[in-house]
Amino acid sequence: MPHIAPQGKSRLPSNATPPAPVPPSQTVNQPDAPPTSLAGNLSGELSDATAQARNDVRKVMRRLRAEQSPQLAEIRSEAAQSRLMESALWKNARSVALYVGVRGELGTQALLRAAWQAGVLVWLPRVRRSEPGFMDFVACSGPDQLRPGPLGLLEPHDSLPGFGPEAAGGSGAGEAHPLAPDLALLPGVAFDLAGGRLGYGGGYYDRFLEKGFTCPRVGLCFEFQLVESLPLAPWDQRVNYICTEERMLCL
Repeated sequence: MPHIAPQGKSRLPSNATPPAPVPPSQTVNQPDAPPTSLAGNLSGELSDATAQARNDVRKVMRRLRAEQSPQLAEIRSEAAQSRLMESALWKNARSVALYVGVRGELGTQALLRAAWQAGVLVWLPRVRRSEPGFMDFVACSGPDQLRPGPLGLLEPHDSLPGFGPEAAGGSGAGEAHPLAPDLALLPGVAFDLAGGRLGYGGGYYDRFLEKGFTCPRVGLCFEFQLVESLPLAPWDQRVNYICTEERMLCL
């Protein structure tokens, strides 16, 4: 059974290695290099200890997700989605950026169904096959517009128009559906109590969040993915809210 931190006491599991402060002069080539922004490079370097601490967090979270039974994951996912749908953030949104959960992520099927049934405009990510680390968001009207993608994700069909990070602030004003969601719901490996988000290392979401999405950003995760503090990199983008099966935090 994964460790679930008591409410108000989120922290890394006891067998995780906590990140230690390291002088900024000690830098190495990190596995998750700073993503290239469309407006230039997101600057920053990681110390050896910080890079290792990030890897440690990812390993711990992968193990905890693997140890969670599919039945328990489904129960917790349903609880987190119900909690989010009770919030004013969700009820007032007419356009949402979402994702299709895979590989043990907190599921989003209830959110997708509710949004489509209510006529909410749903944006879903589609990776660029020829540009690693880049993805587009695509307006989808239902599950029939999805197909398996190269990363094992259900993604919008290639025939549907997508918007990249350069349009994340709603610059596609001439389009029928400019990319300007009222709410962005984000996956992640782990989140912390200051809104820090640790992704999988590809920089897909950081590119988008660095360019725009000025709407509220909600990190969706299981309670065990919420820790006290994360070893963040300069390019890591933050969220404004975190929703788990146990609570909804405004940060």
